[in-house]
Amino acid sequence: MGGMKQEMSAMKVWAWVIGALVAIWSIVWLAGSIATERLVTYWLNDRDAAGWVVAHDSVQTSGYPFRFVTTLPGLMLADPFSGWALEADGFRLEQDAYQPQAIRAIWPAEHTLSTPLERITIRAEQLEAMLHVRPLDYLALVQSETRIAALEMESDLGWSSRVDQALAMVVERDEPGHRYDIRIDASGVTPAGEVLALLDPAGLLPREIETVRFEAIMGFARAWDLTALESSRPAITRVELAELRADWGDLALRLSGDLDVDAEGLPTGDLSVRAQNWREMIEIGVNAGAIPEGFRGTLETGLGLLAGLSGRSEDLDATLRFSGGQVYFGPIPLGPAPRLVLR
Repeated sequence: MGGMKQEMSAMKVWAWVIGALVAIWSIVWLAGSIATERLVTYWLNDRDAAGWVVAHDSVQTSGYPFRFVTTLPGLMLADPFSGWALEADGFRLEQDAYQPQAIRAIWPAEHTLSTPLERITIRAEQLEAMLHVRPLDYLALVQSETRIAALEMESDLGWSSRVDQALAMVVERDEPGHRYDIRIDASGVTPAGEVLALLDPAGLLPREIETVRFEAIMGFARAWDLTALESSRPAITRVELAELRADWGDLALRLSGDLDVDAEGLPTGDLSVRAQNWREMIEIGVNAGAIPEGFRGTLETGLGLLAGLSGRSEDLDATLRFSGGQVYFGPIPLGPAPRLVLR
């Protein structure tokens, strides 16, 4: 009997301890959920005070006992200064209660993005990003992983496009300056029908670009934190391009090299270019209006000489040079260099 009483007494102690721990954890979770709701609400109210157009229903946090799941029904954000707007009813933020600096952002199956020029409806089976941030550094980005599946875009200007799969990864480098490792892999990229008709009027190429890959170290004027959403995107200062690759039917394009970017967004530096079936690429450039028809013969002659040096007339190895606001393909001037500016 005495042993049984001792066993029951021990069980009561353990039940009390477990109950106390559950109660303490419940209080911790409740405090965290309230703090999460207040932070999200504060930020939305702050945007409203800054002149944005902000609309949403009540902020809701669930996920007890191990997660904070914050849902924003009826969310609409519009920045009148940039002209961009987002409507994402049911946009969701998820955090593990024990790791609040890791935030998963999940977009609804359908949402809209408006620019000063058009309104784009976006549908996707999966569109979510896992963000690791520094909470005490205005949510400065440490690393992110964005996954996309079966994404479709439809514009009110009449075009539509699709991406079957994509993965984008960004990792802050452990070194001075605001430098990030960036990698994007996409497959099954279907350009808008009007773009296909323009670039390939004869219909000789597949509808899908099989693969697109971008891998680089990029430097920025400041860190990627909440100010990138609130005010302006950080300016690009340098691009160390390990690889930009696109495979489209019999066409293959590879670029690599380093570019410095000035305050106006103008790049300076060299990119190595390898193009397979480059004559078809010129045809696409002429169709798109990027290469003047009158310049076509000169360009084909010059690039043909460069290609002949490699021993394969259909493959081209050359240097794309950016200097003084102009771009040159080998010795051939192509015109003004593009500005690398994030809007």
